[in-house]
Amino acid sequence: MLDLLKLAAVLIFIIVLMRFKWNLGLVLVLASALTGLLFGRAPGDLALDAFGAAVDTLTLRLMAIVLLITFLGEILRSTLQLEGLIRSLGDLFVDRRWLLALLPMLIGLLPMVGGAMFSAPMVEETSQGLDLSRERKTFVNYWFRHVWECVFPLYPSLVLAAGLLGVSPQTLTLTQWPLFLAALAGGVLFGLVGVRRADDPGDGRPGRKDTLTLLLKSIWPIILVLILAIVLDVDLILSLVVIVAVLVVVHRLGPRRLWDLVRRMAWGTAPVIVGAMVFRRVLETSHAVEAVSSALTSLGVPLPVVVFSVPLLAGLLTGLAVAAFAIGFPIVLPLCGPDLIGSGYGLLAYAGGFVGLLLSPMHFCLALTRVYFKAEWGGIYRRIVPAALVVVIAAAVVVLARH
Repeated sequence: MLDLLKLAAVLIFIIVLMRFKWNLGLVLVLASALTGLLFGRAPGDLALDAFGAAVDTLTLRLMAIVLLITFLGEILRSTLQLEGLIRSLGDLFVDRRWLLALLPMLIGLLPMVGGAMFSAPMVEETSQGLDLSRERKTFVNYWFRHVWECVFPLYPSLVLAAGLLGVSPQTLTLTQWPLFLAALAGGVLFGLVGVRRADDPGDGRPGRKDTLTLLLKSIWPIILVLILAIVLDVDLILSLVVIVAVLVVVHRLGPRRLWDLVRRMAWGTAPVIVGAMVFRRVLETSHAVEAVSSALTSLGVPLPVVVFSVPLLAGLLTGLAVAAFAIGFPIVLPLCGPDLIGSGYGLLAYAGGFVGLLLSPMHFCLALTRVYFKAEWGGIYRRIVPAALVVVIAAAVVVLARH
């Protein structure tokens, strides 16, 4: 019981510092120090743990992938390829109900903080004449923006989760389709069902050939990344470097323009990755997980409940996917045995963090979208909660099928 209280103290420490908006990377490093001291790790050994985790090949690889993804997103935004992608799809789909889902999904292809605000005006315009409540528009924009989070290998949170699971992002992507399909089903059932059909009259719409040409010109970098990384199994770093290099040549981006893009990048993800890997290392070397595992076993808490609940709590309290996995995974995954993918426990832990993230009122996208549409919290959660339950059921079915 004492070991559980120690770990609870560490989690409360993390939550309090996050509430004061401390950098998550620094919070995780400090939490690592507190964990080590509470579980009897010597200060000198803690320093060696931190240094070893920071310079570990996996840590450096994860940072490289995340920074390349961020840089790719800046290039696509600055060259207006994302804008062309949205415009072409708007010309292709006559029934505007499908655009309500497709537009935020398209924005979701490029991970960016508060990205739901980018698609909110598009959803507002598309919903004209459809008689949607403010709460439904908020849900549709927010939910479909995040359905890719389970499977799209350009999400830094998925890359981090793959690293903590000890598999490649491609492998994780290919095993988590049940969560993606469940998220889609939840969005359709509680966001689109009941919305009457409304066709766009299509005045001034360009020809189909012109529209498809614009679509291909806009979407080819994303398709090429997926082909290289998933279909051809090319190393993700190499795939991203190739795409970035091709885009630099195609758009003739000079040194000054590239430097400007580098300065705009969100560099805050790098310390989070270091902090997450240090936290994982200290939990291992201090044997905190083994102690907590013994305590949970003695209390009779079912392992699947623990595996799902800890990442869910971390996601719910922080509103950050990276935090959900960085905090929750190192605690629960060592309890699950070596075959995290085959057993389904990796997917269950991911589902917990994903659902916690989507339910969190501190999630930046949800908070901003609610303000944009002037929606009420109650009406939003009457849609989010049952949609999230669809994801939970899918994860439970996968685990039960493998045991």
